[in-house]
Amino acid sequence: MAKNEINLDNLSVPGLQQLIEDAKAVLEGKKQGAKAQLIEEMREKAAQLGLDLGDLLKQPGPHTNVRKPRSDAGKAVAAKYRGPEGETWTGRGRMPRWLTDAMHHGKTKEDFAV
Repeated sequence: MAKNEINLDNLSVPGLQQLIEDAKAVLEGKKQGAKAQLIEEMREKAAQLGLDLGDLLKQPGPHTNVRKPRSDAGKAVAAKYRGPEGETWTGRGRMPRWLTDAMHHGKTKEDFAV
């Protein structure tokens, strides 16, 4: 706890807001000081090992787990299947209802191949 305790119940709304802003400023200053101290310690340890801190912190190129988009994404694709009433399906994405229903009645996808 701080040396000079503050009774928050006695502060007005503007007083509390000012206290919060002051506390945030002090916190930010302490964070910056701790960061600078940590960097200096790491520099010293790296120097003891004969290394450069910058080389240690360099990261390899950006690595993401995002899949690369398909080369043919967004292009029109020819239909592979045609339904009894002229519906078509390219064979990509979710199977259409007309084909699912037909398969439940004993048909196969190859029966509708174009």
